[in-house]
Amino acid sequence: MHRCVLVLPLLAFVALAAARAPVAGSTVDFEKQVWPILQSRCTGCHGASKRTAAGHLEKPKGGVQLDSVAGIRASRRGKVIVAGKPSGSLLFQRISLQEGDEDIMPPAEKGGPLASKEVELIRTWIEQGASYGRWQGKKPEVTPATADGVTGTAAVLPPITSLAFAPDGKSVVAGSQAGLQVYDWPQLSLQETVLVAAANLHDVAFSPAGDHLAVGGGDPSLEGVVETFSWPGKKSLRTIKGHEDSVKTGVWRDQRTLASASLDSSIALWDIRSGAVIRELRGHSRGVTALCFLPDGKTLVSAGIDQSLRVWDLEAGEVTRSLNQHTGPVHALALRPGEGGLPVVASAAADRSIRFWQPTIGRMVRYARLASSPLDIAWLDGSRVVAACADGRLRVVDWQTVRVTLDLAAVHDWACSLAVHPSDGSVVVGGADGQVRRVVPVVATATGG
Repeated sequence: MHRCVLVLPLLAFVALAAARAPVAGSTVDFEKQVWPILQSRCTGCHGASKRTAAGHLEKPKGGVQLDSVAGIRASRRGKVIVAGKPSGSLLFQRISLQEGDEDIMPPAEKGGPLASKEVELIRTWIEQGASYGRWQGKKPEVTPATADGVTGTAAVLPPITSLAFAPDGKSVVAGSQAGLQVYDWPQLSLQETVLVAAANLHDVAFSPAGDHLAVGGGDPSLEGVVETFSWPGKKSLRTIKGHEDSVKTGVWRDQRTLASASLDSSIALWDIRSGAVIRELRGHSRGVTALCFLPDGKTLVSAGIDQSLRVWDLEAGEVTRSLNQHTGPVHALALRPGEGGLPVVASAAADRSIRFWQPTIGRMVRYARLASSPLDIAWLDGSRVVAACADGRLRVVDWQTVRVTLDLAAVHDWACSLAVHPSDGSVVVGGADGQVRRVVPVVATATGG
């Protein structure tokens, strides 16, 4: 372990009554006993990222944040806190080293080691399950912003990887390494941070009836996690762990069944009520990043880093079509709304293209080439697709003419995710540095083919 992994601040030692060794058989209270230690000795260097007076972004030392549940879970310099396993927790490993060890935290120049009773208290808390109780810690600051066609920015440091509107359209759910946040609409002020099982979130999706929310994520190269919540109660109902790498996306087939795709190259179909796997699908050579059910519920389209789309017969568990025209990893899939005719699916990839397919017959109908790679897509209606692009702009494409009819500023840097409001015609965009913004696609600033 390198010395730079976890560095604690220089603060004078303060004898805290709450830090006394726990009584045998008693449960350690994080907020009353453990948090005062972290707050006094750790968060000066390991607090949430902040802007300096010069406007520079100052991140937590070693990439480890200790002043919020979301920050602790998102920190990835090893496992910072592993519930039930003090020896596997980076925090405990470093504070329990012998005095004089060059890797002990806090180091001598930052105030010296914790008292033995403080180390024992933290060990006991982790051993007991590392429960935070009702404590959530520091919440991201909310800064309103206005611009032409853009309103409301929520400053959360990690990129927003997924967005979904609540069924009533009055709030937006956002997923990122900072956890699961709920923003009101259209003001986009942060209303709530929801505690989740996964350290890194990649997708959020409401069930067809809108009474359940599925959240997909996990730990890279370790495990994938799908967690379901009641809505609007936000009560965790079930956590499913079956993949060997992060879950990149999850899509509902019906109220009881959900498909998940993972960077371990597999797809799983789950019975959400029991947590049992119904079927596992393997056909991609690399990680799977996008899924889309066709209207019959028996056909699934998948896409991934291997630059291909696969069409699956779920009853047989077999690939019926392999579509390989993309020349870069595929980021997203979206089913065209409406009924009648063959289903049409749009795909967005790193080759800067959006391609339109009739997957049941294995036909690519046409494609649009963009000025920047589309990272996420959704249908505005039956004729137009909107894309969030790597240059921070939104582009609207007419799928029949494959022309870009709108090109709008959205966020600074990458536009990573988006969702279309169910009724007001606007789009919410998630970007780098935790940007969440509303864009109204009404003014064309550029066109192109």
